[in-house]
Amino acid sequence: MSVAGRLGSISTRMLIILALAFLLIILMVYLVIETQGKPRIMEMTSETVVETGNEVINSIMVSINHVDGLAKASSTMAGGLPKEDALYQETFGNLMQQMDQRIVGGGVWFDPNMYAQGQERQSFVWARDESGSMQSVTRYDQVSQTPNAYYRDWWYIPALYANHDHCVWSRAYIDPTSNQPMMTCAKALYNSTNQAFDGVVSFNLLLDNLDAAMKRWQEKIGGYVFLVDLDNRFLTFPEQSLVTQTTANNPQGEMMNASQLAAINPSFAPIADSLGRINDTLIDDATAKDESRFTLAARSILSTTNLGKISEQESELLSALLLLNIDQTFNLVDSHLVDTIDVPNDFVLQQPATAFVFRMPFTYWKMVIVKPNSDLLSVANALSNQLIQAMLLGFIPILLLTAWVFRQYFTRPLQRMSLLVAEMGALIEQKQYQKLLAHKLPSSSVSEIQIISEQTNQLIDRVVENEGALAEINVHLEKQVATRTQDLQQAMDELKASQVQLVRSEKMATLGQMVAGVAHEVNTPLGYVRSNIELVGDNLTRFDELISQTDQLLQALKDSSADQAQVAKLTAQTLQCCEEIKEDEVSEDLADLIKDSLYGVDQIAELVVSLRDFSRIDESKVKDVDINDCITTSLVMARNNLKTLDVSTELAELPLIQCNPSQINQVLLNLFNNAAQAIAPDQKGELHITSAVDETQSQVVVQVTDNGIGINEQALERIFEPFFTTKKAGDGTGLGLAISTQIIEQHGGSIAATSIVGEGTTFTIMLPIQSKTYENKPSKALFEG
Repeated sequence: MSVAGRLGSISTRMLIILALAFLLIILMVYLVIETQGKPRIMEMTSETVVETGNEVINSIMVSINHVDGLAKASSTMAGGLPKEDALYQETFGNLMQQMDQRIVGGGVWFDPNMYAQGQERQSFVWARDESGSMQSVTRYDQVSQTPNAYYRDWWYIPALYANHDHCVWSRAYIDPTSNQPMMTCAKALYNSTNQAFDGVVSFNLLLDNLDAAMKRWQEKIGGYVFLVDLDNRFLTFPEQSLVTQTTANNPQGEMMNASQLAAINPSFAPIADSLGRINDTLIDDATAKDESRFTLAARSILSTTNLGKISEQESELLSALLLLNIDQTFNLVDSHLVDTIDVPNDFVLQQPATAFVFRMPFTYWKMVIVKPNSDLLSVANALSNQLIQAMLLGFIPILLLTAWVFRQYFTRPLQRMSLLVAEMGALIEQKQYQKLLAHKLPSSSVSEIQIISEQTNQLIDRVVENEGALAEINVHLEKQVATRTQDLQQAMDELKASQVQLVRSEKMATLGQMVAGVAHEVNTPLGYVRSNIELVGDNLTRFDELISQTDQLLQALKDSSADQAQVAKLTAQTLQCCEEIKEDEVSEDLADLIKDSLYGVDQIAELVVSLRDFSRIDESKVKDVDINDCITTSLVMARNNLKTLDVSTELAELPLIQCNPSQINQVLLNLFNNAAQAIAPDQKGELHITSAVDETQSQVVVQVTDNGIGINEQALERIFEPFFTTKKAGDGTGLGLAISTQIIEQHGGSIAATSIVGEGTTFTIMLPIQSKTYENKPSKALFEG
């Protein structure tokens, strides 16, 4: 059985319907999972990421609070100590020696004149050497080594303006000794006696363990995690080299900020924009709280910091931090999530992802967790796959059971019935109707099949019963068909005869219009040729008078007895006659009149030649012809009808084609006359004729375009039908285009028309360059359907 036969069986179709229904159910389940399940699961997964992010923030805040408490205690201790070098060296030296390895330096930095009168710089600073031991550093008190005073540095000034008990954290920078990222915690130092500002206590915190902590959390969460400081400068990143750069102020290297990374990797822009918006909100909140204090602090921080090491943006952020931290609290229960961002193509993960942005209290650091969407949807995808697999496994037994039931109780009876019906069909085709009785359909337990069997058997009985009557009817019908065929053949012969007469009538009508135009064209040059000849005759009388005067003078000269006075008189008269002829320019007038007359004669000759070329009486057979010659000849013949039109041609160089030039001229003249008649009398008519070779180099293409009234769509579909015309009654027979179509088709070509109402019409003729012999083409009936 063929594929079409197998697909045409009822059981196969039923199974296909069941399979399609099951696929529709799977599709609906899939849509529910996609539109409802996956968003909910993704929301739940996102909640898990947010909870983990809050846990990370809380764990970092423990370390931050530890350093913050250390700075607060050190500030209180330093404010209460007497201002003695040995005491500060011993007290803070012991404190720094006991510091965790992550504290790589720190000290007490006194404001000018606050440690001793007239002493600009006095600091007690400790830093770890290359071996990791904490050592005292004195170079910050020496002007020659540190010309830029520490009390104008970018971490010192914000602490000066801080009006709270928390550290002011600097931006992230690279430690020149360990080459690791580091930040400075600065806390204002107040004199315990008068509570006056004495200076700043600072601790330098190494961030190497922060990066390791982020990596541990990254392994737990998935995707990647990084931290940025207040100014969105990176504290950590999965690939440290991507966010580190060297600058003139920090040749050892410093961390770039988020906007700088976005400029290098545009796919990071959504995250950078979110971080920027969070900082803008921070500044807006500070401005709303106390704009005057915010502006004063920002300008002071910017103006008093040396070497422009702090930007205007950073000074505003520090000012906002100082102002808002007064009311800042830390609660382990609160969520620190501030934004969720869709990242179409993360440059690290190289796939779509979702970024979760968290803000850290007091420091306003931001932590970003970038989670690939594939991870967020992995649970939903697994659930969807398991559900669909379970449905498929459950459907297969159902499908097999259904197939068995249909085959046992429905398909097999139908197959037996179809075989018997096929045998009946073969007997009917062989006209063996009597044998149908032996192929009646058996009874069936299926009610529907039983009904079909009974009705079919009844039909067999009727067929056999009416076999004889059908045979007689068939013989009668064959006779009627033969009679009708003979009548139709006679009608066709008459129709062809009528066609010949109509074609001749149309040709005579066209010839009549052409002759009338030619007569008009000949009459004009003939008229002015006659007038010129009459003028020539009038001017010749002047020369006759000159000849008469000359003869009289010659006779007087020959007569020896002639009077000299008489001779002189005759000479004067002859000369006067010559002068008058010269003055009147009779000779020039005669030459112009003769030239004009010759031009008129040439025009008449041109019309005669064009008329001969148009009719081609002496060349009516098929020959090699340049279609451009046919166009030129037909334009001359139609000149009288086209005299009010602006006729232009664009004729390309064409190869010769085999055609009947007389018939092609008839088609072109018909199109030219139709174009002239389609243009309103009060309209400036234009007719444009082009000829070219088509792109395949196999056909010559002629286009006749006018700017007439155009033809509507309904009429355009019928213009090539016989007797159909858009002209008024009596103005046309409706055969011109029908005959033109027949002529072009007999040449193996085609004719088509396009038109826009109110703009004009274009007729396109296509004739093959190498066509079959014209004489061998049968004449197509003009009125065939």
